[in-house]
Amino acid sequence: MVMELATRLLDARRHARTIERPSSYLDNFDLDKGYEVYAAVDKGLRETGLAPAGRKLGFTNKATWNEFDLATPIWAYVYDGTLSLAGASEFEAKVSDLVAPRIEPEVVLKVNDRISDAGGDTNSLVDAVEWVAIGFEIVDCHFAGWQFTAAEIMADFGAHSHLIVGEPTMLDERLRADLSDQLENLGVKLRCDSALVDTGFGRNALGGPMNALGFLISTLQAQSWADKVQPGEVITTGTLTGLPYIRLGERWMVEVSGIDLTSLSITLT
Repeated sequence: MVMELATRLLDARRHARTIERPSSYLDNFDLDKGYEVYAAVDKGLRETGLAPAGRKLGFTNKATWNEFDLATPIWAYVYDGTLSLAGASEFEAKVSDLVAPRIEPEVVLKVNDRISDAGGDTNSLVDAVEWVAIGFEIVDCHFAGWQFTAAEIMADFGAHSHLIVGEPTMLDERLRADLSDQLENLGVKLRCDSALVDTGFGRNALGGPMNALGFLISTLQAQSWADKVQPGEVITTGTLTGLPYIRLGERWMVEVSGIDLTSLSITLT
């Protein structure tokens, strides 16, 4: 079942189509089983030449749980072929090959070599951060109408399609001193073609992006099949707003307040 479903999902991604939900024909398809299928999906992606470049955290914003009947965040890999380090405030992102794309403004962290020894406490996690940026994750779903359980969306690439990272702010000891609080209290405005779509705060990501990073570290300790977070990985910590659908030709912008992060705009192609 695991390999068959992984193959179907890889084919759905390749051809931008939906497939039948596993829960409609499988009994007891729980989150552990979803991660098991995802491990096979990840193996398939690596065999195509993709290499892990970081992680994405999904559904850290509990306000999104009701829409999808979820009760926990999830994580998945970000790959060198799905990561764009824009390093600027303007970027073009291809979405024409996706099924039903949606967009998420997120705080993105790059970790340094201290991540190998980082525990769950905030101080050690902050010390393990090299830079911070605002980013957009473009997510997609290969089940009709974005209807799924946590296990199903986990198997479905963790919904990950593309991560675009804006200009990073490098950290020094002065900036690290209150980084956790600043990230928790930052504000964002999400705009489409200049119209305000939604607003959010850093604390929407599990109480703050550093908490989200701690969740990832803790979760990986219980997953023997998964690689531990490595120095140099880029971690995106979950949406700070709702996740609106997006369409070709739109221009999306996220503006940040409360911390010195450069705004990011992307045009969808």
